[in-house]
Amino acid sequence: MLFPPGIADLLSGFGDRIRPAAGAVGLYVGGSLATGDYRPGISDMDLAALIARPLTAEQQAAIQAVHRELIAAEPAAAKLHCVYVPADDLTDVAREHWTWAVEQFFERAFSGVARAELRAYGFAVFGKPPRTVIPEVTDDELRAAVKGELTGYWTRALDREPIWLEDIYVDLSLITLARVDATLRGEGLITKREAIGRLARFDVPDELIAEIRRRRDGEKVPVPPAYRAQRAELVYRLVADGIKTLTGS
Repeated sequence: MLFPPGIADLLSGFGDRIRPAAGAVGLYVGGSLATGDYRPGISDMDLAALIARPLTAEQQAAIQAVHRELIAAEPAAAKLHCVYVPADDLTDVAREHWTWAVEQFFERAFSGVARAELRAYGFAVFGKPPRTVIPEVTDDELRAAVKGELTGYWTRALDREPIWLEDIYVDLSLITLARVDATLRGEGLITKREAIGRLARFDVPDELIAEIRRRRDGEKVPVPPAYRAQRAELVYRLVADGIKTLTGS
């Protein structure tokens, strides 16, 4: 697997430090890094650490210190997210686990989507291959999981009007609709790059598709204030309609 400069060293260094700090027996890379869709400065680094037993308060403090020290030394580490899952809790998709993301430590579920993505594309920094340790996610479970993302996170996001002015929510919400659509059609998990090519299915204008693709390629795309407001209204409507269509609600 080829990474942008510095990323392989960052993953290796993180693995060396998190193994003793968390009692980790495996560290797995998913998301854009695994699918080949990673874009420096844009994409998150989605990791899962398999740990021998639930974290103690001392280990929780040590893990947070590792993440903060890495960020201080290497700004790219701010996008390094990791869920810490005890080995004997892997079968419970609903159980919440300690997770470091967006420079915070909190509990959330190790979702069916994340699990399926690791099984399909993921690889180990250390430990056994992910397909041998992460239980299979059935087609029905995966369909339920992707629908859950729409009825949960993205439905709640519709109540947060200011976020629709932000590029990241514009891009990710529409890409999510296209990825969910593919999964519900029985095509499994597609990459974000593939999803951008399917946005016309949701009546996304060609100009906006090109804008999203340019940002995904790392370009800085100027967004005038008047257009930003118009775009927010459009994307809000497209996402609301897409959720209704895909979930049958």
